Amino acid sequence: MSKKIRLTEEEIKAIVETAKEVFGEEVKVWLFGSRVDLNKRGGDIDLYIEAEIPKGEILDKKLTFLVKLDEKIGEQKVDLIIRPPNSEDEISLTAKGSGVRLL
Repeated sequence: MSKKIRLTEEEIKAIVETAKEVFGEEVKVWLFGSRVDLNKRGGDIDLYIEAEIPKGEILDKKLTFLVKLDEKIGEQKVDLIIRPPNSEDEISLTAKGSGVRLL
């Protein structure tokens, strides 16, 4: 991946592995927000995930993902948005339009 985002290769690998582990092989992941701006510093890790998840399982999957990711990359502020595939609400379009697809 070209270095147009502010994450280490280890962080990217951990995000991708954890997303597949928790949400399945069909998951799609975008990084958006301040971490895709090379001129900024710091900031939380904003992740947008598209996956097929039954409504009642979204919170459990979200918490599982955050805990597993924390174990791999250490404690960092991670904002996680989860939507069904091909969502077109405002945040979905913004995240996919301005973000960088990791998976």
